[in-house]
Amino acid sequence: MEQRQLIQHGLSSLTVSLPRKWLAERKLKKGDPILVKEEGHALILTTEKTIERGKISINVTGLDYGSLKHYIQGLYRFGYDEIEILFDKPTVIRYKTNKVHTISSMLHEKVNQFIGMEILEQSQNRILLKTIIKEADEDFTNILRRVFLLLKDTSQTLVTGVKTNDKLILETVLEKHDMANKFINYALRLLNKYGYPDVKKTCIYYHIIAQLDRIVHAIKIVALCSPPQKKAFHKDTIHLFEEVHACLVIYYDFFYNFDRRKAESFNKKRYSVREATWKIKNVPLEEQHAAILYSQILELFIDIIDARMGLEY
Repeated sequence: MEQRQLIQHGLSSLTVSLPRKWLAERKLKKGDPILVKEEGHALILTTEKTIERGKISINVTGLDYGSLKHYIQGLYRFGYDEIEILFDKPTVIRYKTNKVHTISSMLHEKVNQFIGMEILEQSQNRILLKTIIKEADEDFTNILRRVFLLLKDTSQTLVTGVKTNDKLILETVLEKHDMANKFINYALRLLNKYGYPDVKKTCIYYHIIAQLDRIVHAIKIVALCSPPQKKAFHKDTIHLFEEVHACLVIYYDFFYNFDRRKAESFNKKRYSVREATWKIKNVPLEEQHAAILYSQILELFIDIIDARMGLEY
């Protein structure tokens, strides 16, 4: 934190200079409007102009598939509008499968999860990603609602797949995970570029959305661990999946229709699910693993129960 001196300006006004870096990032100049808001002992300055992060160039030589994927995703979420990717070798190793993939194919797959960004140029040792749409901070509320609806839909699809022991339904969970990840990426990007109108809530929203990202990924893992079986899933396993999904719906309602009693309802059901998890026995090992993994999703929700409470004040 930097200390600045107040300067006498006229007979009754005091002024303070603004940091050059802050002004330059937002391309502010003399005469541009600045919004001033009192927040307790703090005075918050905001502007409608977003931070211009522009272009970044990175050399990804030596990275593996997973590291490269998260590197590019992180730059998109951070708000860069143009990402130049340079590499000496056109392939990367994917440790998950121990197979080699081309950087080009990996990026084409990943960019499908970036709203508004496309591959514009590609050569032997260079690929250029660039945004092609105009973003708006007011998109955030609608995008967040979309994330929640996709999360609910993904979870419900998983439950249906387990109840019907249907391979095709379980496979659609992976597709819905990718769609949810697309909107999560965009929501985090908007927060990084514009922030939330109530500045102190920006980090809380970011934390909640990042946790939803982990939850939808966990649902995907459960789907992968729940292959159709010769025998249908045990009724106790199906009941457990239904109860976990019910908890997810409770949190959604709690988030959009705040009532502290709903948090109590969530916790009561959470402990009931925990007890039911350990009672699932004499079932195939994969089924038991899937039940345990899915019940653990509730522990991820606990971290954003208190975050939602914080948003209320």
